[in-house]
Amino acid sequence: MSGPLRIVVVGGGPVAARLVQELRPALEAGAAHVTVLGEEPVPAYQRIRLGDVASGRVDGAALSLLDAQDGELAGVVVRCGVRVVALDRDRKTVLLDRTSGTPDATVPYDRLVLATGAQAVIPDFPVSGTVGRGISVPAHGAGDRPVGVMALRDLAEARRLHRAVRDAEPVVVLGGGVLGVEAALALAEVGAAVTLLHRGHVPLGAQLDPDSGRLLLRQLLTAGIQVRPDCGVQELVVAARAQDRATVHDGVPHLTAIRTTQGRRIPATLLVACTGVRPRDELAAAAGLDTLPRGGIVVDRDGRCPDDPSVFAVGDCAAVLGSRPSGLIGPGWDQARAAAGALLAEAGVPATVERDAAGRPVLTPAPTPTGRLEPIVVKSHTLSVACAGDLTADPWDPQGPSVSTWADPEAGQYLRIVTQGARLLGFVSIGLPRSAAELSRHALTGALPVADRSALLAMEHTAADRELGPEDVLCRCSGATAGQVHAAARECATVDEVGGRCGAGTGCGTCRGRIEELLAGPPVRQPAGSLA
Repeated sequence: MSGPLRIVVVGGGPVAARLVQELRPALEAGAAHVTVLGEEPVPAYQRIRLGDVASGRVDGAALSLLDAQDGELAGVVVRCGVRVVALDRDRKTVLLDRTSGTPDATVPYDRLVLATGAQAVIPDFPVSGTVGRGISVPAHGAGDRPVGVMALRDLAEARRLHRAVRDAEPVVVLGGGVLGVEAALALAEVGAAVTLLHRGHVPLGAQLDPDSGRLLLRQLLTAGIQVRPDCGVQELVVAARAQDRATVHDGVPHLTAIRTTQGRRIPATLLVACTGVRPRDELAAAAGLDTLPRGGIVVDRDGRCPDDPSVFAVGDCAAVLGSRPSGLIGPGWDQARAAAGALLAEAGVPATVERDAAGRPVLTPAPTPTGRLEPIVVKSHTLSVACAGDLTADPWDPQGPSVSTWADPEAGQYLRIVTQGARLLGFVSIGLPRSAAELSRHALTGALPVADRSALLAMEHTAADRELGPEDVLCRCSGATAGQVHAAARECATVDEVGGRCGAGTGCGTCRGRIEELLAGPPVRQPAGSLA
């Protein structure tokens, strides 16, 4: 092959941005050229922090991960607002939607990476009410979705939700999963009027045991969230707005209230539907690539499609070894790293070896016989919730797994750990951030070497975050250590600048407070005999 390896990335999300960063050695060597095609009008950003934009804590521009004009990324072209409509695997080109104003109809590639993510699944709700000049909307014909129904999946929706918070509009969040809980908490933390509807008895009911579920419900109520369990949406009540009369928006239905399955009528100008997502695999399926029935592009451990070695998939759209995508950012970054390694090899550029603060190579832990667990972490400024694995073991069964439980409902704290020997089978931590961080780290290896479970509780009151040792992991998503963050801080002034150096704080965002404290505090301890 003459010239650089032409890599086209379809999708402009955070996993695509991480892939580009991992390909930097080939870009710097001139061995590869990357074209990123993103549907949104802005380059990649930290999508997982959209709740902070909705609550008004940060501006969307602060979440940027990949600048379309970044001079440091020579060999990268980022094209925003471009929609790919088809793949031509025979000619190795992607076909673009000409209606979006793109000057060319196709983009050629040597290697194609699909990073199309997932799309929200929003039910087709029945609608009732009147629009325009008294025109009635039938109660059982949803038709087009009314203005005010969203999924909080992009910056435009986050900014619309922020306007609702600013104007004190009532908001309803539908869904008691992690996304619904996060959205409701983010709004309640800034004083918004928010109601959470969910079909289970307690939020996160599929992930928590009964006691931790009840505590979470109590904490959400304490936060000011109106929680309606065992409840769904019966229909949407809509009306036209007076300010739209005699304009192009005249007659457009806007949400005004929600009728629930319990017969309640709840005022709402916005409904945030956190009702699940489906991997965006339609391009791959139409091109004849193997996909799962419930969504997901089948790939190997390197992210390569078995049907076509020139096509890769990473992130929420990728089904590694046929496993359904997890929807978590950590595995997406692992996939980006694996795919980049394969692409670097094909470009003839050896992958760089990641090293810790002491200069030693960072090795990926070998998988345990039972496999790693994928922790679920609720991103919140006021409530720490983390869980993983199976919590259903009977603590009184002498033949069953070992179960350790500690609870202080008054303090809003709960810890449950399920193990089989040194194997970690599951855990839940509420109101105990240090235990959550430690258990989440061990979940990634599937082992918990701490014999005395009470030692985890003791950590809640020991050394401050700024006293972390240089080899202690500070950011679980990126694997960045306290030493790496401190080294980056010598040349950086903000958390985002540190993230650009070592990746810390650019994932789930739960470590950003720790990074801020580390930046403001004294240097981390260096091991004896090491060079500062």
